[in-house]
Amino acid sequence: MNVASKVPATFHGVCLLDYLARRFTYLAREEWQELIMAGKISCAGENCAATQIVQQGDVIRCELPAHEPPAVNLDYSIVFEDEWLLAINKPPGLRVHSSGKFVNANLVYHLRHVHQPAYPSVNLVNRLDADTSGLVLLAKEKAVLGALMRQFAEGTVDKRYLAVVTGHPVPAQGSIDLPIGPVKGARVPRFGINTVAGKPAVTHYQTIRCLGDNFTLLELHPETGRTHQLRVHLAAIGHPIAGDALYTMNDADYLTHRHNPPPVGSLQRQALHSHQLQFLHPANNTLITLNAPLAADIKSFIEEYTDKTGA
Repeated sequence: MNVASKVPATFHGVCLLDYLARRFTYLAREEWQELIMAGKISCAGENCAATQIVQQGDVIRCELPAHEPPAVNLDYSIVFEDEWLLAINKPPGLRVHSSGKFVNANLVYHLRHVHQPAYPSVNLVNRLDADTSGLVLLAKEKAVLGALMRQFAEGTVDKRYLAVVTGHPVPAQGSIDLPIGPVKGARVPRFGINTVAGKPAVTHYQTIRCLGDNFTLLELHPETGRTHQLRVHLAAIGHPIAGDALYTMNDADYLTHRHNPPPVGSLQRQALHSHQLQFLHPANNTLITLNAPLAADIKSFIEEYTDKTGA
């Protein structure tokens, strides 16, 4: 299987082996070393050494050995469809697009090639992390895609999330206005608060209810759309999202436990769910409000702690 990746700014100036091992953790460092030595990795069409320095924008191509497709959760549902749009309630454990060994095991591929009826022309309007559940919006036409992406870029789409966080935020409702940027020098690519070079980011939160002494159910309303914004902002104020291994562990612990992070209660992933999107329909200019029921695992977690505390 041949796959390609473009080097992002966070890996500019590192050696090829570090880039592959740190960004694509589904293979061990030793396995990437073997593929390089076997001439299975190229940059700009040329075979390269493990020590070669990669630069932002370089296209790295890999001839990966055949493998069984990874197991993913394909229990998604269609919550809205018309001749221009498709909206999916995505379960946790499903990537929205192709990445590494998930080239066929992702939402877009399944919609285009496997789902009956198939949707061969759909393109993602918004994206969610693999372990974040909820609303994913797709466009069936390029013109509609462009119009919707402009709404997201201009901040006119109203996005609402539900999250279970650790502790009880004080005050119970408020705003987090902290700039976000990549964490330099991190062994695991992640984002953090960067007051010097970070991009502006604003998140509003509202307590729905406390879950005993240790957790709180929040509704989150991001004004901006930075990568990992909600996860970074909540961790920054001392109330990380329950089950979020990336933003509650240091690099060493995360690399050790990334494939089997310790659960939080019954949770095996971060308790974050995109439950509402509101936007203007590009074709008829009507206001569309989409809702996705809370994912079953988060619902069970809430019930578990509600039962324990009698709250």
